[in-house]
Amino acid sequence: MSSSLSYDSNPFLHANIFSRFFHSWVTPLLKKSHKNGVLHLNDLYDLPAHLHSTELTDKLEKNWFDEVKRCPNNPSLIRVTLRTVGWKPVAYGILAFLNGLLQIIQPLIVTVLMRFFEPCSSMPSWQAWLLALATIVAALSSSLVNNEYIYKIDIYAMQIFIAYTGLIYRKVLRLSLYSMNSITSGEITNLLVNDANQIQRVAIFFNDMLFAPIQVILVIFVFWYFVKYIAFIAIGYTVFLLLIQPLYSRMFVSIRTNILQITDERLKIMSEIIKSMRIVKMYCWETAFIQKICLIRKREIIQYTYYAVCKCIQDIFSNNYTTLIFLMMYGTMWSLNIRLDTRFFAISSCLLGFMRIYCINYFSYAIRDISNYLVARKRIEVFLLLNECERDIRLLSSSNEIEIINNITTQVVQVICNLKEAQWEKNGVFKLQNIVFDAHPGDLICIIGAVGSGKSSLLQTLTGEIGFFEGKVRLHGSFCYVPQEAWIFSSTIKNNILFGKEYNHKLFQRVIEATALDIVCRFNNDI
Repeated sequence: MSSSLSYDSNPFLHANIFSRFFHSWVTPLLKKSHKNGVLHLNDLYDLPAHLHSTELTDKLEKNWFDEVKRCPNNPSLIRVTLRTVGWKPVAYGILAFLNGLLQIIQPLIVTVLMRFFEPCSSMPSWQAWLLALATIVAALSSSLVNNEYIYKIDIYAMQIFIAYTGLIYRKVLRLSLYSMNSITSGEITNLLVNDANQIQRVAIFFNDMLFAPIQVILVIFVFWYFVKYIAFIAIGYTVFLLLIQPLYSRMFVSIRTNILQITDERLKIMSEIIKSMRIVKMYCWETAFIQKICLIRKREIIQYTYYAVCKCIQDIFSNNYTTLIFLMMYGTMWSLNIRLDTRFFAISSCLLGFMRIYCINYFSYAIRDISNYLVARKRIEVFLLLNECERDIRLLSSSNEIEIINNITTQVVQVICNLKEAQWEKNGVFKLQNIVFDAHPGDLICIIGAVGSGKSSLLQTLTGEIGFFEGKVRLHGSFCYVPQEAWIFSSTIKNNILFGKEYNHKLFQRVIEATALDIVCRFNNDI
């Protein structure tokens, strides 16, 4: 997307209702793709403002803060999500329910039309033409309504997923150093990739779970009209499949929890191995760590196998739904010498196919995804409740204080430290106590002490990173903390120094001299 284009450049904003419903506003983009064979980033349209997820992320974060204040001991991400999304996804579900009604009405129209082809039929031809036209209209309307529902619910599900990832990302930025040491980057990646994605799947199939019982009741009435008590066979098997879904749900929750725990363990060990690869190679520990990783991976695969077996059993019942019901119903009718009605065969095949997809498969998908979400949201809640860095509350830093001396405006720069007590763990052995000093521009303050005496902890106290703190620290002006660990990214020296800023030759030369890189640059022109 070109940054020079405004948001009004998206043709969706100027498209009429017909164009939006049939998505014809995308036609110019498709023609350009067909003509050129490839699309570039500048060819894509800007995202409309109403599709931005920033507003939804802000709302989700605000509701989470309110939930923590309201229930500090047991905040619930489910309540937060429900308050954030409101009734909008359920309102989209009206389209899904309308699609279900059209799917039921269409075979009913076909059964009435079949009377026209019976011997000695009294149905006029114009009425048959109307019924045939009504069948086509019902099928076309069902397709259009279902397409619009999937389009809208997929967009909203993706927005909720992005809001979850935004909530996790913002939490990462606020984590204290103590919390960052207690969680690995692999675990955070797992939260973003696997756990946050579960809410997207729940949003897609949630409405199918809500409306499945209503659709089953409507189909039961139709079956009762044609075969009376034989309908209880279809009813019983359908209710049986719906009732065993909670059992599958509990099994999936248990297995999914074990899988995620083992996956976190594997990712944590892999991260530690990669960080300490030099030490691993130095002491020839490759074989020992390979065996350890393989053992963990074996446990993970075993749990995935259990999960796949349970899913296969569930699929066997759902995929053979129509066949088993036909076998039981027609076997019972044959044994009781009940006449087989071809109209009932036509309507039952259509309705059972509809129930297998929308009431059985989608219902089971919803139960499975909800069970996975319940596991994922607990992990997300634990992460969101980690201790945060309280630098903004403790330090009360200000970079805009101005002092006027002899009609000359200068910025006030100073550090005021009146530390009573600071420690990483509450009631821990290590403690910083009674440290008082002020620092002004030009001052040189040296902190001398043995390893582990608290030199780095004092600097992290000034930046608000330490876990437990009593006292007062004030930072007036702009400050930065440069630790001993150097960090560079794979690029030239020039790009590492500029870091996206505009090139200033004088400032660049000052940085080169201050960092003693002038010798390197002298012998290497490609900096």
